Amino acid sequence: MVTKTNNSRKGLSKKESVLLSKLSSKKIINIEDIRSELNTTYKNAKKIASKLNKKGWLDRIDRGKYLIIPLEAGEKSIYTEHEFVIASNLISNYYIAFLSALNFHGMTEQTPFTVFVATTERKKNRTIHDIPYNFIKIDKKKFFGYEKYAVASSQINISVPEKTIIDSLDHLEYSGGIIEVVKGLKEKRDELDIHKMVNYAVKINNGAVVKRLHYLMDFLNFDIPNDVEKKLINNYSDSYSLLDNTLSDKGKYRSKWKLRINIKTQDLLEEGY
Repeated sequence: MVTKTNNSRKGLSKKESVLLSKLSSKKIINIEDIRSELNTTYKNAKKIASKLNKKGWLDRIDRGKYLIIPLEAGEKSIYTEHEFVIASNLISNYYIAFLSALNFHGMTEQTPFTVFVATTERKKNRTIHDIPYNFIKIDKKKFFGYEKYAVASSQINISVPEKTIIDSLDHLEYSGGIIEVVKGLKEKRDELDIHKMVNYAVKINNGAVVKRLHYLMDFLNFDIPNDVEKKLINNYSDSYSLLDNTLSDKGKYRSKWKLRINIKTQDLLEEGY
């Protein structure tokens, strides 16, 4: 959750009160919402938003975007809103991904301090109410495998568990490393659709991800159908890859998976079993 704290807020005019009442269901509004509701100019709508911000009834979270601070927040405007709701209003093409999605699906006990957002757009990282938002631009061919989930009475795009695993293997630097992926596979092993997960791995066209997935499934004794095993092997990249590319380039080479195992097996065992 994120927290908003202001000095004592000031009273509203009748016009301001009616405006906020009509827009309150949106939680987060933009200048165009105000302009349209009041049938006024964009310039005047900006002035109104700025005034409501100074009075403690709106909180600016991005350029032209404001969080409505409800009446029940009290005189001091202390209010919380879920960080995924904030993220969903900062960018159009997005889904919550990587460590944030692993945590959401109960695939890791690690609570990320940063909200990780996959997007096809360029968006600068920013911090809102002490919560860092990290926007990771990914290729359009990788922008799939997400659904809408209910979060704080809003519908938020979040990667499905199978895609969360694949995205994490593709970007271990945003996912807590290979250990967190092992936790996720272990925690959801009876719920994950193996065919879907492997198809996702092949679709993003990263041979290193395919090899990492195959190795971890073998390590955790997943029951891998023959056709799935063949698909994995047929989509290996030619050169050796690191099991965890966030760690140093060392360890034993394993020809079966064309991987360099650069993490102690004991560390994986502690999470895998």
